[in-house]
Formats: sequence, C-alpha cells, structure tokens
Amino acid sequence: MAEVTQVSCVRCGRVGPKLAKPPIAGELGKAVWEQVCEDCWKEWRAQSVLIVNHYGLQPADPSDRAQLYEFMKEFLTLQI
Repeated sequence: MAEVTQVSCVRCGRVGPKLAKPPIAGELGKAVWEQVCEDCWKEWRAQSVLIVNHYGLQPADPSDRAQLYEFMKEFLTLQI
C-alpha cells in the first residue's frame, strides 16, 4: 500500500504535502502529522520563535514547553 503524502490541513483548509514524520513526540506530534500541511508547519515554526522571544519561554523547561504547545494547538487549530 502506498503511503499517503498529502494531508487535508485543518489550519488552511487546503490539501497539501504531509510532513515526512511527526515533528514532535507523542500524541501531539501525531496530531500535527495527521492534520497539518508542511506550509502551515513552517508558518508555526516562524511564529514559535516570536512567541518564545516575546514571552521569554525556555523550551527545555517542561512548563514553558507545555505553554508553547498550547500556543501551537491554537495557532494550528489542532483537533486533539
């Protein structure tokens, strides 16, 4: 069976290239991989830098990372 290389993106509503693999571990990474196109993921990556800098988040800190993931879910309109 051929691997699905397209995804119907929950953020932009278009069918686009799927990420090669889940971008982060766990259920959240799987949700991103199944629901978000490459373009919207790239937009999130750029936005995440602004958020980290604005709020002074330290992604290595579990509570800051959890806060960043909440921003990510909202930005990408993930259904999880």
